[in-house]
Amino acid sequence: MNYLLQHGIRPSIQRMAVMGYLMNHQNHPTVDVIYAALSPQIRTLSKTTVYNALNLFYEHGAVATLDI
Repeated sequence: MNYLLQHGIRPSIQRMAVMGYLMNHQNHPTVDVIYAALSPQIRTLSKTTVYNALNLFYEHGAVATLDI
């Protein structure tokens, strides 16, 4: 939660879960990978929510993208 706040992002359960996943997995996951990992625990999560969270994180400098 603090990391999101430091980057000017309002925390939500879904955003904290997505950021938590990114911080605990040192791979470069896709939206589908993140969704598959988190959706069993967060029934309200959608792929659109994951996509929007990642875009928000990028816009605020909380994450970087990897273009291959």
